[in-house]
Amino acid sequence: MLKLIPTTVVAGSFLAVAGYAQAQDSGFYVGGHYGQHKVELESDIADTDLKFGVAGVNAGYQLTSFLALEARYAVGVEDEDIFDGDDSARFEIDRHMALVARGSIPLGERFSIFGIAGYGETRYAFAYDVLGASGSEKSTEKGLVYGAGAAFNLTERLSLVAEYNVLPKLEDDDEGFYESDVSLMTVGLNYRF
Repeated sequence: MLKLIPTTVVAGSFLAVAGYAQAQDSGFYVGGHYGQHKVELESDIADTDLKFGVAGVNAGYQLTSFLALEARYAVGVEDEDIFDGDDSARFEIDRHMALVARGSIPLGERFSIFGIAGYGETRYAFAYDVLGASGSEKSTEKGLVYGAGAAFNLTERLSLVAEYNVLPKLEDDDEGFYESDVSLMTVGLNYRF
């Protein structure tokens, strides 16, 4: 009976370590982020920078130590007012979604850099009340999303992530009236299971 206790303790310890290792190697992770979505508009009339706050979540699966697939979803939390006073125009982000591949290069135990590429979609909403005329419209811009970032492991499961992405440009229905550059900078946390 006394010999059974050490064997049980050793077996229990082995199973606990194996379970922990299996949890570490499950490959799944989730995260949350906050960032700034920036639209730079250039036209012959004027240049304008629109900045929006966005908050979102992501979920991914680490296929190998270097490659992961990730889905992202974010909503606008800060809108951009273009006019003040009696006339008003508001530009906002309804949502941003993306499905990306993420390639990582570890630079030591705690730090890594990565690049992302995939498909993204952003829905914008515009509402105005100018000189007695009012209205609203929505547009969805979709296409290639790419970028780069860095991750710092705070613990074995929790990491701090900073990232810069280039997003699909705003389509110019008037063909040549304006050009746009769209980017997204985020900071967030990822938790590995």
